Amino acid sequence: MSYRRSFTKTIAVHYSGSVSYSSKDGGGTIPYSGTAYEDVTVTVEVDTDPLENSVSHCNSTVNTLTGAVAATEAAQIASIKANAQRVGGTIINGFFKTVRSEISQQINELQNRIDATLLHLQGLAKRCVDKQRQMETDYHRISERYLKIFDELDSELHNRIYEMNRGTFAFKEECDTISARATGSDMVGTVAVGGSESARLEARIAASVTKRDALTAIRKADSFLKKKKSTEEILRNCMRDDTDTAVYYTPVCYMETVGEHNTSDKKIYRNKNMNELNDRQLTDTIGNTRWRPAAQADTDMIDLHFNTEVSTRYATADPHDERVRDYVTQMFKNNKIQTLTK
Repeated sequence: MSYRRSFTKTIAVHYSGSVSYSSKDGGGTIPYSGTAYEDVTVTVEVDTDPLENSVSHCNSTVNTLTGAVAATEAAQIASIKANAQRVGGTIINGFFKTVRSEISQQINELQNRIDATLLHLQGLAKRCVDKQRQMETDYHRISERYLKIFDELDSELHNRIYEMNRGTFAFKEECDTISARATGSDMVGTVAVGGSESARLEARIAASVTKRDALTAIRKADSFLKKKKSTEEILRNCMRDDTDTAVYYTPVCYMETVGEHNTSDKKIYRNKNMNELNDRQLTDTIGNTRWRPAAQADTDMIDLHFNTEVSTRYATADPHDERVRDYVTQMFKNNKIQTLTK
């Protein structure tokens, strides 16, 4: 729809210049300037019919295009759906075919392995049955043999015990016979006599046991007194009732080590009960004494005692004790035995 619009605006126009006048008036130039204002009205007429016709035509065209696009979209969606279903069906069918094929192969492989395992188990079961039958036969044979041996041992042990205590067994049998004869009949007098004889026999046995214990005690006392007397004789022969000076010996251990910067350290270990000995004097005496190789007889004797002590100490040794024993033996072999010169 066409329409008209009018716009009115005041416009300011600036002007300037100069005017020359004639010489008869003296001649010269006069400048001038100023601003003029004028209201201007503009009327604009807008014809919208062509645009409206174009918009109407475009609208119908767009509607037609929208229908075509909607139809195309529907056809495309239907095609995509059909293609998706076809592709999905193909993938699913292929997947299940692959899975079925794989499962069939695994079933066949497992079936073959199961059959082979069953055959192997049947063979093992047969062997186990044969082993069980053989073990039962061996067990019965061995048990019969050992039972026979044990029966023979029991019989032999019975015979030996009987022979060692024949008198006791004979006495027991006679007592059982007398007791059975006394209690198996109604002879009251026999029972009374038997009781009296049994009492006297028990008294004699008790007296015999007492005499045996007394004899054993007397023998032990006699042995103790003999040993005591022998010990007193030995001590009496070894003791001396004089006050002469004598030399006595005591074992000491002298150790000398050389450390860094050739520093020497001397130590001595002895019995602390010997208070009259001076450690400093002993250290100086032993340290300043010359050493010489030990005699072969003394070396052989020391080796003999050393080997005996090591064998006794490590008779039942574990791996750690065995290593200690080996190191001790090696250190002893590497050492040369020397003695002090007198």
